Amino acid sequence: GGFPNLPRDRMKKYITDPSGFAEFARKRSYKTYVDYVVSPSYDMHKNLGILRTTITGQRLEEDMPFTRFFSGRILWDEGMASAAHTWTEANPGGLLIGLVGADHVKFEDGITGRYGRMAKGEKANISVIINPSLIDTRPSGSVSMAANDSSGADQITLQLRYLKEGVDPDSPEVRLPESTGGVLALADYIVMSSTQAVATSS
Repeated sequence: GGFPNLPRDRMKKYITDPSGFAEFARKRSYKTYVDYVVSPSYDMHKNLGILRTTITGQRLEEDMPFTRFFSGRILWDEGMASAAHTWTEANPGGLLIGLVGADHVKFEDGITGRYGRMAKGEKANISVIINPSLIDTRPSGSVSMAANDSSGADQITLQLRYLKEGVDPDSPEVRLPESTGGVLALADYIVMSSTQAVATSS
């Protein structure tokens, strides 16, 4: 499975801009996003024992390797962004709202970042996360349900820092402010309902 087995005509449906698709994954911020969002998601799926079935229902003899999981994940995000971009191009002045899981929108490098790349700044692209909890803003599997239930909105992660190009992630320099390449925001907007705020602060 994965990219190698996807027929070219079908791949063109999901990846309308192959060079932009490849360039997007080369950014230093994207590597940080993958390490913080996608890799822990893979580990969580593995721990739950659900990597032996593909999204199409195909049964595997062993756990899906990370490369296949990753290729499926980025194809999914690219396909959703591409479909959204195609619709907005065909419907100038239209409003498209996508309701997707938090991992596909948080920290800019899921669907919203890919759509922004396709739109080239010519269309508004706003991400909103509703009632995020601690578990929504940390790597998958790193927060227990008990900790999630007892945490308040003041404990969620709002930004994900990434390093400048050329800074070795294993060096002591990573902690220096001048090593920062930038930050990825959790979302453009975070909406907290009053009942959520009360429920998480008690």
